[in-house]
This record gives sequence, structure tokens and C-alpha cells, in this order.
Amino acid sequence: MSFTNPLEPIHDAFIVANDCFKVARRSIVKQQEDLLHRTQFVGATLEEATSALASAAEQASDLAILALFATFERWVIEHLQNAKGLIAAGYPASYSAKLASKFEDAVEWWKIDETLGLFEVEVDAQLIMRAKQIKKYRDWIAHRNPRKPTPPKATPEVAFEVLTDIIEQIQATHTSPAEAEADPAEPN
Repeated sequence: MSFTNPLEPIHDAFIVANDCFKVARRSIVKQQEDLLHRTQFVGATLEEATSALASAAEQASDLAILALFATFERWVIEHLQNAKGLIAAGYPASYSAKLASKFEDAVEWWKIDETLGLFEVEVDAQLIMRAKQIKKYRDWIAHRNPRKPTPPKATPEVAFEVLTDIIEQIQATHTSPAEAEADPAEPN
């Protein structure tokens, strides 16, 4: 079984964005006018430019959390929807096929906190708990309800690591023996 991590493009883009912020900071500090031409930093004080970059970096971090968790949530839903084939192979066949179809449609609307509970046997409980904490932070980013306290902040790096670990643990236990044999490229 080969594994393509759906979170990697988001994480990679976040790393590139952070590098761009570093380059911009250096250009501003060194007053490299040729690099700042046609940007909002021309004429800005060092304090104004630094503040704008810090604010943008924080927004990029929050947006990375949103994108990482949304992509993770989509992966979990699609993983469960693909499990319908296993359900459909059950007996009696007509009932199992209807149940599989209902399952595929319904899983789209399950709450991710409850859905993650399905994997508590296969996935480390600490990882599930950390994913739920990341989800709370993601929800706060998305809604910013002033009546609710700010949950503990998550970083894109931690979100990437935790969510990737969960995906890998699910993949490791939810691969049928036939699928594992069919992919000889998988390292042992």
C-alpha cells in the first residue's frame, strides 16, 4: 500500500509562506528598496512593516490550521465512505448493499468528534484527543465567537504531525490483506 499524505501540499505551502515572510522581514530590515518596490512597505516605518508581517504570519498560520483540519476531515469521511464495499459484501446481500449505501451518504453529516471515536481502538487515544483540541482551535478560528474562550492555540506544524499520524495509523489497520499484498512497493 502506498500512502500519499493529503496534508503535505498544505503544510508545504505554509512552510513556503513562512520563508516568504522571513525574506520580506530581511528586505525591510536591510532597507532593500529594489525588493520593496510596488509593495505596501514602501514608506512604512520598520515598526509598521514588522507589525503587518507579524499579523500576516499569524493569519497564514490560522488559515493553515483551517486547511489542514478540513482536508483531514474530508479524508476521514472518504475513508469511511470507501469502507462501504466491505459492508456491502455482507449477508444478506440486498440488506447489506442498502446499508452500505445509507452509510456512504450518512457519514458525510456525522460530527468529526464522534467519527474519530470510531477509530479509538486502532488509533492512539492521545492522538485522538489532540485532534479534537486542534478541531476546537479550528472552530474558534472559523467562527471567533467572542462569548467563548479562546482554546489552546495549535500550530500548523503540530496539526500536520498529529493529523498525519492519525491518517497513517488508520491506513495501517484499515488495509485489507489483499491490498497490502497488491502493493509490493510498500516498505516493511
